[in-house]
Amino acid sequence: MRFLRRWMDWMDGFPPGRVPLLLLVFAGISGAAVLVRSATRRDYDLTIWTFNHLAYDEFRGRLAGRPDRERIHLLNLGRAMTDRLSLGVMTRTELPNLVEVEQSEVGQFLRGPLEKIPFVDLTDRIRAEGWDRMCIEARFARYAVRGRIFGIPHDVHPVVIVYRPDILAELGYRPEDLTLWKDWVTAARAFYRPGARGTHEWRCGLGLSPVEAFDYLMLLWQRGGDFFDADGNVTIDGPVAVDTLEVYLSLFRSDPPAAGPRLTHWAEDFAALARGQYLGMMLPDWMLATMRTDARTLLEGKLRCMPLPAWEPGGRRTSTAGGTMMGIPRDAGNVDAAWEMAKFLYFDHDVLVRRFRDYSMVPVRRTVFDDPAFDEPVPFFGGQRVGRLLTELAEQVPPVHGSPYTPEAFTLLNAVFAKVVAGEIAPRAALEQVARQLRATMERDRLMIQAAAAEARP
Repeated sequence: MRFLRRWMDWMDGFPPGRVPLLLLVFAGISGAAVLVRSATRRDYDLTIWTFNHLAYDEFRGRLAGRPDRERIHLLNLGRAMTDRLSLGVMTRTELPNLVEVEQSEVGQFLRGPLEKIPFVDLTDRIRAEGWDRMCIEARFARYAVRGRIFGIPHDVHPVVIVYRPDILAELGYRPEDLTLWKDWVTAARAFYRPGARGTHEWRCGLGLSPVEAFDYLMLLWQRGGDFFDADGNVTIDGPVAVDTLEVYLSLFRSDPPAAGPRLTHWAEDFAALARGQYLGMMLPDWMLATMRTDARTLLEGKLRCMPLPAWEPGGRRTSTAGGTMMGIPRDAGNVDAAWEMAKFLYFDHDVLVRRFRDYSMVPVRRTVFDDPAFDEPVPFFGGQRVGRLLTELAEQVPPVHGSPYTPEAFTLLNAVFAKVVAGEIAPRAALEQVARQLRATMERDRLMIQAAAAEARP
């Protein structure tokens, strides 16, 4: 205690004062920490970052058997990962050799001229080794800009309708009768029963979100619509997008309604399915595993999966939701070793089969689809061979086009979506507003890049 008092008195005697001295001390400590961390990082041949605990556990198990395991640094940074990667890109320090990025956040790293994008262009490697042919090619679109691919996809995420076969039979329908959305709407309207939320009286055919756009986007992508086209042009205000949103609203507003609002949590939706209050729900492959884990006692044996109804005869019977890529930061070095590691983690046959068994995730590598695991009966779904259904639908998954402005697009659409469903703003006006704001942002950035290029010219 006496030492601490003397130290404080000494700091008070420091000419600029105690606070500046403390700032200098902390700066020194921080600098030393950075040096130590940098020195530590140099002890590794490869550094891998992810934001997902499931991926972290899978990668850790995959790496455990390698003789060079001690030379590989694997980190799960959770929600902080994107900010830390952004800082590394800006400062060109502490960059991993490999990093996983969630599909809705990839766009912020794909801005500007191609040569300035902070990820290695993998297009030539992918094509030379035939990965575009061995994999579901549509899944590369999310991570491509102007035809160049900057990440490899982790997954496919086909979407199905999970439904109550007993209730469907009571209504006099079979899944094969509901091949078009108009047929599903007819069945859903027959199932409807009014009632207050929080009671067991209400029933609705399909649970859809009234506040976020993810269900709408699944339907839009199924029809071939998107925020952007393959050339990066804004299309969210186009005829397909507007019509799909109008149809979405009509599912709530028809008399009787064909759809009702999802509840506040997945667990509540699952309980409503168990009580027979939803006829069905649209879910991607990864949610099937969540359902099996979280609602086994409620729902085991009660559900089946069917393809999405098509918008027109012979049309696409699925959509997609979610996704993750693995990229190689350009300034991290050791690109060849990082590429080999990325293939080791993402394309190994046995790992992809295990991932499907554990998490219901359909792999992007179609050459795995012949594995017997995809024909195994799933007790939760009454012995249905769900894996085979999902692999067949995977071939139909629509491309979702990547753009540097995808994060803004999601934010802008979600900001107005609840107002659209509530009737406060018309679908066309809402989508035109989103498109107008996106185009203004894109034009601002174009002018800034143009001005910077002009200043750089001699």
